[in-house]
Amino acid sequence: MYASNSDQKEINGFIVIDKPKGPTSHQVDAWVREITGEKRVGHIGTLDPNVSGVLVMALGKATKLIDIVHEKPKEYISVMRLYSPADSDTIMNVFKEFTGRIYQLPPVRSAVSRQVRERTIYRMDVMEINDKLILFKVKCESGTYIRTLCTDMGYVIGTGAQMADLRRLSTGDFNELHMHTLQELSDSMVLKKQGDTSRFDSLLIPMDFVFANEPKVIVKNTAIKNIINGSDIYPAGIKALVGNIQKGSRVAIYTDNNDLLAYGTMLVDKLNDLKAVDLDGILSDKYGENNVVRKSNKQKNIPVQKPGKKLHEHIREPPGRNNTGNGKHMFRKNPGFKGTPSKIRKGKNKF
Repeated sequence: MYASNSDQKEINGFIVIDKPKGPTSHQVDAWVREITGEKRVGHIGTLDPNVSGVLVMALGKATKLIDIVHEKPKEYISVMRLYSPADSDTIMNVFKEFTGRIYQLPPVRSAVSRQVRERTIYRMDVMEINDKLILFKVKCESGTYIRTLCTDMGYVIGTGAQMADLRRLSTGDFNELHMHTLQELSDSMVLKKQGDTSRFDSLLIPMDFVFANEPKVIVKNTAIKNIINGSDIYPAGIKALVGNIQKGSRVAIYTDNNDLLAYGTMLVDKLNDLKAVDLDGILSDKYGENNVVRKSNKQKNIPVQKPGKKLHEHIREPPGRNNTGNGKHMFRKNPGFKGTPSKIRKGKNKF
């Protein structure tokens, strides 16, 4: 029993799904869309069909924040299989060597162009070595291919290797503690339709979770309407600044009542007469939408002349003009034209 989009309000927020092995990430998108009835659904960080774990789903207006969350570091637990046993000291040294800035060539089957690029491995911890199997955790920059990492380390170890198993533990601040199965989501929607929203509310993570550690701009109530309708923010509309505000940093924009309005980019280090925040996205319609201040004045009723018999009467041909045709259309003869009309012969004028 699924909710339909006609009997519910838009769902705005994140749901972290424990993706099972088998389906693609896009298939999970479709299932979440069907279960919740929310049209706008997207995942953050694609997982291969045979990979499980944290798959963050953005719903409603939270889809505007996909790129912001996607750029956050990700953490995995993986099993690497060597083609032949190797010395543990050699293995540990190679893991240390691959911690930090590395070069990677994405695999043939990938969603990006196959060009060598740099990625950062923030941390790798070898948890267990059992003959040819190595269990390890890795925290890395977004866009790192763990399959490629295992292959590259295998070459350096000297035995060759491949990734045997992979599970994502976190995407930014979203981790395993936030995960729920698709079945749990489906059950919560059944209860929600029956009037009990508590289960679903416990699954849905609000959008401002993304900005928990970001600097904030508190705006005055008089500026809210303009911001909701797309206006950038000037010092006169700012009530307070919270956090480490720097030029070029991303900022979350809140009302005095702690309602998340939008997000943007800080343009100045200190408030002055210049524009302070460049608005990047609007995340709230609580205060009204599609009510642009610049268009608040109604357009004047300007009469429009409709086509009729008297239309263009002032440019009709004067009497006595020689015309050709059947009388329905008027064509002026050009006495200066000495050429012959072009003829289109059937089958001869093809390009």
